[in-house]
Amino acid sequence: MKRLLKTVLVLCSMIASFAFAKDDDAPRKITIGLIATTTAEDTQKRWQPVIDDFAKYTKMEVRTVVSTNYNEILAGLKSNTIQVAWLSSKIALAAVEDNQSTVFAQMVKQDGSRGYNSVLITPAKSPVKSFEDILANKGVYSFYDGDKSSTSGYLVPAYYAFAKNKVEPERLFKTITVGNHKKNLQAVIDGQVDVATNNTEELDRLKIESPEQFSKLRVIWSSPLIPNDPLLYRKDLPNAAKARIEDFFVTYGKSKNPASQPDVLQKILGLSGFQHSTDAQLKPIADLTMFGLLRSNMYDAKLSTVQKQKAFEDITARFGKLSMALEMARIR
Repeated sequence: MKRLLKTVLVLCSMIASFAFAKDDDAPRKITIGLIATTTAEDTQKRWQPVIDDFAKYTKMEVRTVVSTNYNEILAGLKSNTIQVAWLSSKIALAAVEDNQSTVFAQMVKQDGSRGYNSVLITPAKSPVKSFEDILANKGVYSFYDGDKSSTSGYLVPAYYAFAKNKVEPERLFKTITVGNHKKNLQAVIDGQVDVATNNTEELDRLKIESPEQFSKLRVIWSSPLIPNDPLLYRKDLPNAAKARIEDFFVTYGKSKNPASQPDVLQKILGLSGFQHSTDAQLKPIADLTMFGLLRSNMYDAKLSTVQKQKAFEDITARFGKLSMALEMARIR
């Protein structure tokens, strides 16, 4: 009996040791994906000091993929060619929905705020001084919209500015061009467009780095607060690697992380650091995304009534399941 007990204890010890060793087997190489709200080169430059500190802190060899095409970063995260990523909330929702990745941190601004605003901007000398001026002059003004992957550049104004006012951009503006935050800003500053989407993160940075250019634009509409962008990692990373990655980001910019460079964070969208977060922060974005899909379905002239009803049922079922999962993340 004693011999049997001893054998069992030895086996349990071996199993525990194996499990621990496997859990602690952090990858030596990792790829971080970054969305570029300006240019890939500019984003790489702003993030590089943080990436270098991350490599030292985690003792990993780090490769970065930076792209203005948000879906490229999403695809890398899904295919496991990217393991950690900064994504817009809208694209993060797609990453979380397939259950391969999860939110572990959220950006925090210098003032401690956990969100930002989508805005509509015009040239400072423009006769357009309010959103009501646009509504009163349908078909008169040109518009630079954001990419459909952008939360603040497209999704939020599509709902809060246009849908809430029961108007579609295609019927409101003379012409529509799809750009990104940098292109939209420059087009307004140069007086090449009447109205464009942007966000307060980009405007705050412009105000600090180029006050003269900032003075050439005017904000005519601002949205409710949008949750700051999340950081995600793949769920199949070893637990030890997840803990090390999370620990680096949530302590970066704070005194207990000697590798911190607060001045570097300031140059990345005016950040003070990062805080712990979960998939639950994406719930408002899920609601907006569902609205956008339902709205597109409603106005799709190519679909029959039966097809629209089927699409409505599929969309509501999909987002009902997703919303439940996001709410569960809140209480974990």
